[in-house]
Amino acid sequence: MDEILLTRRYDKEAIDDSMAFSIQSAASVSNMADRLRAKANEIQELNTENSSLLRMLHESQQEVENLKKENKALLKLVGSYSINT
Repeated sequence: MDEILLTRRYDKEAIDDSMAFSIQSAASVSNMADRLRAKANEIQELNTENSSLLRMLHESQQEVENLKKENKALLKLVGSYSINT
């Protein structure tokens, strides 16, 4: 009789422990999911910022090329003025 009572008690404790571990696992998984969502949002924001910076870099490089062409044209113009005077 004592063995049956002990077995039932241990079964109850095992069920309680199992339930506690299940709750802890669910909380851990939920916490990990929250952190992963936060990281995914951070990565998306950084990708957006990166795209914007790359676009700005490209525009700046085009502007530099245009200014170099303008400088060459101005140098030719200055050179032609100095020859004519």
